Amino acid sequence: MLYVSAHLFHVQYVDAVRNNNVNDFIHFYQTIDVLIIDDMQELSGYVKTQNTFFHIFNHLHLNRKQLIMTSDRPPKDLKDLAERLITRFKWGLVAELEKPNLELRKHILLDKTRRDGLRFPEQVIEYIAQNVTENVRDLEGVVVSIMAHATIYRKEVDLELAKQVIEKSQNHEKKPITIEGIINKVCDYYNISPEAIQTKSRKHELVQVRQISMYLAKKYLDFSTSKIGLYIGKRDHATVLHACNMVRNQLEVNRNFRSDVENIESSLQH
Repeated sequence: MLYVSAHLFHVQYVDAVRNNNVNDFIHFYQTIDVLIIDDMQELSGYVKTQNTFFHIFNHLHLNRKQLIMTSDRPPKDLKDLAERLITRFKWGLVAELEKPNLELRKHILLDKTRRDGLRFPEQVIEYIAQNVTENVRDLEGVVVSIMAHATIYRKEVDLELAKQVIEKSQNHEKKPITIEGIINKVCDYYNISPEAIQTKSRKHELVQVRQISMYLAKKYLDFSTSKIGLYIGKRDHATVLHACNMVRNQLEVNRNFRSDVENIESSLQH
């Protein structure tokens, strides 16, 4: 059994190409009985890596090996992935992993502390479970951080220490800006459905939201104009360039428009 992130798979493939041992790379993966690849969306845009994974997938599938893949969205919503890959992803069972609820978070924390031989007061477990809600990694990370603070500063593990550690981690945690986040923020600001800007409609309000989304994507993301256009309305490279120019022109001459864009940009930072 092998667990590997899609990012690491891509890095390994690039190294194999550089060292002229792609066949060895492919052969290694074709010998795995259970292959688990995390964050498949990370292969977006890497055409040659996708092609290599496609052949590995086919070999493992034909030999009745097991493949488990995860991503932050369902197969149908994966962008810049070959259609033949997405089709194969749909062959298997697709399951959504929801965020753990409060009771499950408590059980995870209790299990983690017991396995590590730690004693956390019940009120500390309760407080962590109520305030760290995203995923299991965050829960385990907070436990490690609390123990580190307790050891370094020679403090008891109590509610006050837990509050300090969690507050500090939340203050310094900055969520990355994503294309989906930009689209949602702009659409929310103008009270327009994100699905609406993916249509071919030329209504003024939809065109404006599309253009602002493209401008902000170009400003905040390391995306090509072609990739931005693919995500936003399936527009071409020229349309994205035109949108960015239009927004820049409006920012210079329209004070209200500039204020709207600044408000949206501010919301992206929080």
